Amino acid sequence: MILLVLMSFILIAGYVFAMIKKGKEIPYSISDTYYALTHKFWFTLCMVGSGALLLPAALEASSENSQFLVFLSVVGMGVLGVSPNFKGSQKVSHCIGAAMSLIFSQIWVGCNAWYWLFLWVGFIAYLAIAISENWTGNFIATLVKRKPMFWIEVISLLTVYLTCLI
Repeated sequence: MILLVLMSFILIAGYVFAMIKKGKEIPYSISDTYYALTHKFWFTLCMVGSGALLLPAALEASSENSQFLVFLSVVGMGVLGVSPNFKGSQKVSHCIGAAMSLIFSQIWVGCNAWYWLFLWVGFIAYLAIAISENWTGNFIATLVKRKPMFWIEVISLLTVYLTCLI
């Protein structure tokens, strides 16, 4: 099972790092990388593939009562993967899939390895420090420049992978 977790992690991390390198900066969100792709199927492959590879290990790492949460999270990842155009006609389905993946994955982490949720404290500290150091007088503008959605997605994925490995 560790091999599946590593394959899943390498797939999603490789995609994200390749897109950061291509764009020469951190994107506003992982989903935003879809618009920079020449071959759009890569986004779907990475989202659906990483979720599918992770599912067996996540189910094994789950308590019996929390397995449905990881399943719903992976379904959410699949929905956002097959509806990547969140700026166009697929906005509603993409947002529903992203919300499912984020919410259910973090509830699942809380049920199986709650201590990994403390990683969110680091994210909150980062935001507080970054906003105070780069204050422009407008909270929303300062916040958006810190690209919080990208970091929310990264922390969410990290907590899930760490839960699967423990």
